Amino acid sequence: MIKLSYTQYSKQFTCKIENIGELSIQTLQELEAFASQRSGSLDYSKESFSIPKRIEIQHLQELFQLKGMDVFITQKEAQKHFAVNTSIINFGKFKGTKWSDLEDTYLLWLTKNLNSDDRQTAIRELERRKSAPSKDKQKKASLKDLKTIIGFGKFRGRTWGELPKDYLLWVASNLQGEAKRLAELVLSNKS
Repeated sequence: MIKLSYTQYSKQFTCKIENIGELSIQTLQELEAFASQRSGSLDYSKESFSIPKRIEIQHLQELFQLKGMDVFITQKEAQKHFAVNTSIINFGKFKGTKWSDLEDTYLLWLTKNLNSDDRQTAIRELERRKSAPSKDKQKKASLKDLKTIIGFGKFRGRTWGELPKDYLLWVASNLQGEAKRLAELVLSNKS
């Protein structure tokens, strides 16, 4: 018996062969032929085969039965692992732009106006931004902080952006709280 874990994606399905080490060469060749006849391929290194079609698990089971192959199929939920910050949008006025470089307002518009994988990508990018502030947001925050007036010490009345680097290093090393945070932000912005 062949044991498969079936996963359906938007434009293809993949079956991981759970017991590949127990199967005969003839059975593996039959699986390879099965995938090939449907424009797919068997990847021995990944111990799986993929076919570029959407198909229900029941229909797949019937196809194997018609071929006389004894198969047990379990279904797995598709895990979407996208590198959103490096993938490129391939449509619209921002075609060729990284998803991570799109404005929040445009991403929100996409989540409300698309019904595709791109909608999910926009949602994931917005979630990523909420969970981990980007360097751009940190830079914007530090630019605002550069104009904040220091309220103590020999530089009282000046902005944090005007402070010399050695003084910022001293503040970051010797003080706590908001002063330490501001000094670190300004130092990171200056370097």
